[in-house]
Amino acid sequence: MSIGGTLAFMRGVPYLPGESSHAALGGVSLAILIVHLFSIPMDPLIWAVIFSALSSLLVAYAGRHGGAEALNAALAGAMALSLAVYATVRAIVPAELRALIDTYLVSDILFMTTLDIMQLSLIVLVGLLILVAFYHELMYICFDAEGAEAMGLNVKFFDYLLFLLIGVAGGIAAKTVGSLLVFALVIAPAATAREISTSINRFILLTFSLTVLLGFTGLFIALSIDWPPSGAIALLTSAVYIITVIIKNIFYR
Repeated sequence: MSIGGTLAFMRGVPYLPGESSHAALGGVSLAILIVHLFSIPMDPLIWAVIFSALSSLLVAYAGRHGGAEALNAALAGAMALSLAVYATVRAIVPAELRALIDTYLVSDILFMTTLDIMQLSLIVLVGLLILVAFYHELMYICFDAEGAEAMGLNVKFFDYLLFLLIGVAGGIAAKTVGSLLVFALVIAPAATAREISTSINRFILLTFSLTVLLGFTGLFIALSIDWPPSGAIALLTSAVYIITVIIKNIFYR
């Protein structure tokens, strides 16, 4: 998740992880609807990740063919469509299935099953391997797409790959903390790291470190005072970002 937030900031689409996590709601809702209507076994997590990835690819396509304005319109449209699907399905399925859908809206990391952890670990591992394999290419197109194209790099392919990784991160975040809190857990650490980083490598490392540190600290606080873990983590990451910005503006203007 932390890498997804970092890539989104470097690519200039910091809100994409939040949009893709809301797209996960649409995927989960459709999976639950199929289970309800046809009794066909469906894995909501897989559908969540697929829809998150597809929505990100759609945004990438719009951005490449229509520029920043079309990209922003695609972001808004994809989120609106996903929420419409979520609201419609939620209104027609039984209460126990509505509760399952809502776990992707406001989730609790402590309720994750062993299967959930195994699936998420596999998805994260694949994403990390892709990132490591194409790290230099992805960094290149983030900062100098025209130069990369002039050097013969397949910018279109790597741009879609970049958006795909961000989308998958959003889908994972929807399962672990819920789509409403993705902005706090995925974007806030990256935003904090950007305020105090002086290089790309430091930005990536600091984002990862903050995500892990604040995540476990928030979880510890939640368990200590009996708070919802996702809420405690979101509150902590948001507070750290705000404090960082205030301190930077006071002492480093």
